[in-house]
Amino acid sequence: MDKKSYALIEKYALPFVQLTLEKGQGDQVFGLLEQMKSICQETQLPDFLTKLGPTKEEKAKCLRLFQPTGSQLVDNLLNVLIENDREDLFYPILVDSLSKLEKISNEFQVTLKSSRALSEQQKDRLAPILEEKMGLKVRSFKEELDPSLIGGFVVTANNKTIDASIKHQLQRVKENLK
Repeated sequence: MDKKSYALIEKYALPFVQLTLEKGQGDQVFGLLEQMKSICQETQLPDFLTKLGPTKEEKAKCLRLFQPTGSQLVDNLLNVLIENDREDLFYPILVDSLSKLEKISNEFQVTLKSSRALSEQQKDRLAPILEEKMGLKVRSFKEELDPSLIGGFVVTANNKTIDASIKHQLQRVKENLK
C-alpha cells in the first residue's frame, strides 16, 4: 500500500476511533467491526470493492447491506465512505480502526490456541493472569483448536506470545539434550 492510501486510511480511521472512545462505545463498535471483518473475509468483499469492474452504485449497495448496524457511529462511517467514493478503502479502514481501538484502549482480543476448547471458567481464571503477564486488558478470547499442541495452550495478543504448550516444552527438552 502506498503512502497516499495509508494517509487516507488514517484520515478516516483515527477520528472514527477517537469519537468512538469519546462516546464510550468502544466495546459495541469493536464487536460490530469484528463481525464486519469476518463477513468480509468469508465473502471476499474487499476484493470486490477494489476491482475496477463494479460500478460505484454496486459497491455502495454492498456497503449499505451492513446498515443499519445498530451503531450510529458505524452507520455514519459507512455513509461518509460512500459519499466520498472511498468504498475501496472500507476494509483497510475497518482493520486499522480495530487495531487502533485495541491499542488506544489497551484492550485486546486474545488468540488462544489449544488442543481442546477451554471452558468459560478456565478462560475466566486465565484472563487476569494474562492481563498481569502481558500488561493489557482481555477484551475477548478467539479460540483456535490445534491438536498438534498435545496439551497446554499458546496465547497471542498485541504482538506478544506466551507458549505454554506441551509441544513447546518437549522441543525445549529436546534442544537441551543435544
